Amino acid sequence: MLNHYLRKLSKRRIMLVALFCFYGQIVLAQNQVSGTVLDNNKEPMPGVTVLEKGTTNGTASDTDGKFQLTVSDNATLLFSFIGFSPQEVPVNGQSTIDIVLEEDISMLGEVVVIGYGSIEKSNVTTSISSLDQKKIENLPLAGVDQAIQGRLAGVSVSSNGGQPGGGVSVRIRGLTSVNGNEPLYVIDGVPIAAESNSLNQNFLGGGEGQTTQSVLATLNPSDIESIDVLKDASAQAIYGSRAANGVVLITTKKGKIGEGKLTFNTFYGVQTIPKKLDVLDLQEYARYQSAVTAEINEVTGGNTPVNPEYADPSILGHGTDWQDEIYQKGSVQSNVLALSGGQNKTNYYFSLGQFNQKGILIGTDFERYSLRANVDSDLKEWLTAGFSINASRSNQRIGLTDAFDAVTSVVLYNSPSAPVRDVHGDYVGQIRVGNSLVGNPSNPVAQANLRDVRSINSRLIGSVYGEIKFIEGLSLRNELNYDYTLADGKAYQPFVENEELNVSIISPSKLMEQRNQSLYYVIKNYLTYSKTFGSVHNVYVTLGHEAQHNKYDYLQASRVNLTLNLPSLNAGEGGNDSGEMIGGGAGEWAMESYFGRLNYAYKDKYALSATLRADGSSSFGSNNRWGYFPAVSAAWTITNEPFASDLPVVNSLKLRAGYGVVGNQNTGANLYTANVNLVNISAFGNGSVPANVPNPDLGWESVVTYNTGIDASLLESKIELSVDLYKKVSTDMLLNTQLGAFSGLGTEWDDIKTPVTNDGQITNRGIDISLTSNNISKENLTWSTTAVFSHYKNELDFLNTSDAAVKGEFDEYGTKSLVAYTQAGYPVGVFYGYVTDGLYTTEEELNSLETGLDVKPDGLWYGDIKYKDLDGNGIIDDQDVEVIGDPNPDFTLGLTNTVSYKGIDLSVFVYGSFGGDIFNYTRRQTEAMNSLYNNQSASVLDRYTADNTGADIPRYNQWHDNNRRISDRYIEDGTYVRLQNVQLGYNFPKALLSKAKISALKLYISGQNLLTFTDYSGYDPELGKISDQATSSKGILINVDNGRYPVPRAYTVGLNIEF
Repeated sequence: MLNHYLRKLSKRRIMLVALFCFYGQIVLAQNQVSGTVLDNNKEPMPGVTVLEKGTTNGTASDTDGKFQLTVSDNATLLFSFIGFSPQEVPVNGQSTIDIVLEEDISMLGEVVVIGYGSIEKSNVTTSISSLDQKKIENLPLAGVDQAIQGRLAGVSVSSNGGQPGGGVSVRIRGLTSVNGNEPLYVIDGVPIAAESNSLNQNFLGGGEGQTTQSVLATLNPSDIESIDVLKDASAQAIYGSRAANGVVLITTKKGKIGEGKLTFNTFYGVQTIPKKLDVLDLQEYARYQSAVTAEINEVTGGNTPVNPEYADPSILGHGTDWQDEIYQKGSVQSNVLALSGGQNKTNYYFSLGQFNQKGILIGTDFERYSLRANVDSDLKEWLTAGFSINASRSNQRIGLTDAFDAVTSVVLYNSPSAPVRDVHGDYVGQIRVGNSLVGNPSNPVAQANLRDVRSINSRLIGSVYGEIKFIEGLSLRNELNYDYTLADGKAYQPFVENEELNVSIISPSKLMEQRNQSLYYVIKNYLTYSKTFGSVHNVYVTLGHEAQHNKYDYLQASRVNLTLNLPSLNAGEGGNDSGEMIGGGAGEWAMESYFGRLNYAYKDKYALSATLRADGSSSFGSNNRWGYFPAVSAAWTITNEPFASDLPVVNSLKLRAGYGVVGNQNTGANLYTANVNLVNISAFGNGSVPANVPNPDLGWESVVTYNTGIDASLLESKIELSVDLYKKVSTDMLLNTQLGAFSGLGTEWDDIKTPVTNDGQITNRGIDISLTSNNISKENLTWSTTAVFSHYKNELDFLNTSDAAVKGEFDEYGTKSLVAYTQAGYPVGVFYGYVTDGLYTTEEELNSLETGLDVKPDGLWYGDIKYKDLDGNGIIDDQDVEVIGDPNPDFTLGLTNTVSYKGIDLSVFVYGSFGGDIFNYTRRQTEAMNSLYNNQSASVLDRYTADNTGADIPRYNQWHDNNRRISDRYIEDGTYVRLQNVQLGYNFPKALLSKAKISALKLYISGQNLLTFTDYSGYDPELGKISDQATSSKGILINVDNGRYPVPRAYTVGLNIEF
């Protein structure tokens, strides 16, 4: 709490006090006194007022807590700092006075950032979760969004995979919409949308659904001071139509008045794959293939030969372990140099950062260079100005994962009999059996090494401000925020052939290049007025105007069959007109806003907050251009009432209640009016076709939140408890009207789009609990525990038609497979499919249902999967499908224990997700048993055969797809508990360091993703999203495992040094 407060305190105010005191009356000064001011943790305290009692002669302590003051012979020094008990010390001729100030809990008002300002925590009426930098420092992660997992109640964070620099799914209190659920990030006042510029990865295949880069991967986590998450609409309403999915406020570090401080933080670590999947080795594969060959011959009456090399599997080795070939030992490294401080009326913070991660999948990496500068200056008594700049450049090489031809999928069913390279060093795909080439022609090692899919982002985020103080408490702030992004993308693969086998390993050669450029800026002007009347009425008012504008353009081109395999669009003739493309586009968006907020507190007992924001957006027509977002909340601190002031156990108890409305405008541009698409039809030349059916009445999605909460401090502040109950209702959702094919309209990329309407509703209900226990608090030993519990349930109440649904589909080699299907009355993203009913084991069962297949060995036969006839008509068809799983967890839990003994500190963080089903699409591939030469999971050794009729796994079947229907066979429980992070550090004694002019030195070791307890059979039960937008080609796909990049295990060693 102390360090958090120190960071939030106004540096300008400290300096003004110091200057005022210094130029006071010193005519009686005789003695010079110096010393150091420490807190109860023996840490230096900057900005402490040191005053000669009875005079205005004084000074303020510097960054190291040191002070120096000339005083009279009989002086008494008064030491004071907000939040600490003042102390008086007689000089009595002393030249050195060292003092320890004790924290005064009754006086301390922790500051919470609330958007367009900050407020004392005691007066907060809304639901806000906060996290300071010390809880997340030194973690081997590219983006800070990954670090907040399990540490904030009501905030669910799931990695979308282990791709270096890759994205995560952040959900604040459930799934709010079918048009995206990522929150709004606000970095030092600059709003940042959660979408990132990315390349069309699927140009090469195998990129389906992968999020290329975390939106926060351009931000150095070491620069972050604190994170505040606005969770209910009464807190979010100040951000209006961009706050439907919650708001994450990120405050970066500022300098403090005093001597300059130079810090250097570094760590290096190694990363490994936490687990391998159990697939057949060569001996098992030989036995499996020989047995399956015999089964095929028995069914078909054919004479497919058995590979003679498999006659005696016991003499074979283990063959090629493709997982060992594709996964490697990765590394992660970070170096940050920072300079901060302040003199006179200016404070500053500068940092340089470098982050590099080599992925555990060959051919993947991420590198970032960053520069930050934060400067604030009191130019006049009435004028403060400053700026904040974050410049970064990142280079990410992307592994092609999440699809059927992705390297992470191919590696599991490539034959262990095929080598990676032949004796000539050339890559091998298929192998020769007799006179035939058999097996999968793909070589995942060649694909991973030779393909180059890269995203290079240069980004400049910052703000410039000036603040005019008219009278005490009244100021006008003028602010310009900007976010400029230049993104370059490339996807290249060469043509690779094994000449001896005369087979293509990678074909054809391809290249796509893409350029994205965007400029977002916002101009803010807002008045703030803060005043205390009669020492009991505290008023804080904000009134403002804001204008936002975003403009973007992009250009992309591609070519296939490149001359000489050169990765250049100018590499001769492409040779395939259908693969040559050039295109681009541009767009812009603007919004004007007015907003106001009133915060009122009476005697620290009652607090009230009221907010209203009006947004006018270019995304909507004149009929519904403006949206209005009100909010109101109140709090009652019961323990400040006379009747509750002496409760034996409860030190502080506050009740909160709030109501608010926020909005969402995440939809395509200009859908309120008619748009056209330019086309080229060879027979007729250039032309245009309608792009959509307009809806001039299109308006905002609205999210209404009701929140009640309790904040309590118990047992002399040893226990801090916060509980929130909420209901969140999303209405007027932006949805394409679902019409039949007869209309000539559709929702696919090349369709004339159906009109987008405001219809549909989702309701989320939940509870957030945060509990901190200070178990031991002694001079040399402290131990604290923080537990965070989050639970929500969501339900799609209705859509725009009674039979409408939100789909989630995979495009599997041109055939769409329906995986998720959300209808009214069910949670968003639920899995949909057939319900299995064991295997066919009797003739009666085979003849009991009509399946569209003849009952015979190469049709429906013993050992095939039997499905339930849900509608009871005796026919198994697409009417016999229902909800088979829910990807939403029942609850999540984060548990952090922190122990400090003298200079040693230990932190242990455990995270668990309970409930939440997974659709294991990978297992659908590795237990398919529909191709003789594909490798499979080791589980297929226990498949149904004439000698193993009690098996649960169906027989080998290459003749039809009955056994591969989307069904509950692939639904698995996604519950897991993970030892997420353990960090052990040693802080060297200051007495030892002072001789080397070092202020602080910490050495630490850390482990990330150390142990996972789960029944899930895949690489990792933490999966995140493939898509959460109904308007995308995939629809809503959450917790679907289709060859995801495994999240690595990391071991790091680091050093923090301060001069």
